[in-house]
Amino acid sequence: MSPAILFERERKRLLSLAYGFLGSLAEAEDVVQDAYVRVKQAATDSIRNPEAWLTTVVSRIAIDRLRSAQRRRETYPGEWLPEPVLQSTSQEQDAITRSRLSIALLHLLDKLEPEQRAVFVLREVFDHSYKTIAEVVGKSEAACRQTMARTRSALEASRPGTPTRATVPNSLVSNVINALIAEDEQALLRLIAPEAVLINDGGGKVPSAINPIYGVDRILRFFFGLRRKYGNALALRPAIVNSEPGIATERDGRFFSAVAFAAAQGRVTAIYAISNPDKLTSRGSVAG
Repeated sequence: MSPAILFERERKRLLSLAYGFLGSLAEAEDVVQDAYVRVKQAATDSIRNPEAWLTTVVSRIAIDRLRSAQRRRETYPGEWLPEPVLQSTSQEQDAITRSRLSIALLHLLDKLEPEQRAVFVLREVFDHSYKTIAEVVGKSEAACRQTMARTRSALEASRPGTPTRATVPNSLVSNVINALIAEDEQALLRLIAPEAVLINDGGGKVPSAINPIYGVDRILRFFFGLRRKYGNALALRPAIVNSEPGIATERDGRFFSAVAFAAAQGRVTAIYAISNPDKLTSRGSVAG
């Protein structure tokens, strides 16, 4: 099989993998392109397991990029959230919306060291063997198992809960949208947990909350302030944001933000609002 055919067959999976490491679709696309250059230069006929080899190549490039990205994010204005990927006609992007790479999970993973993140993504999200993971990170299988156990424990102890398994019900998001449109405070108090957190990423490009907003009362004041400011110019509609039900907002008919959630026991525990315009271009359809 030619390198080009081999690579195209695996491209969707490799893009999802790189995105899981980086939380940036643009950077993931760059990683996949770099990997393609290496594929063309390699003697692929001598590679015993091409799929595993491609996984290793993409993972190592992505880990190197992640180290650089983490340094850049230290000076990022306000909170950094992943680039949202909405349902689209792109089969490559839809591989992400069908995965478990939710905004909530990626936000937690961004707190990890690159090696921890690599082990978790390869094992928990893409179900690779510890043998493959050990080859990628250059450690023993036993060390990778220990890293995985420590990482899972750290994520389970993280606020706002552990979105590594749970899903957000469509009905919960629909009820939140209806209550926001109606400005029904009592309904929102029932839908959003008292200790919920709102994290907003405007990237310094648009007005946003620089720091996380904790507590349902403060979150509602923030939301109602937006409604007063924008009025009917701000429209809400349901959307699949990464792998979970979420909200796409439009301002005067233009894509304004993507909103994702984490939930537990039927209530919203975290809200992630991405309004940085650099993260909202060519990320899928917002059509309802």
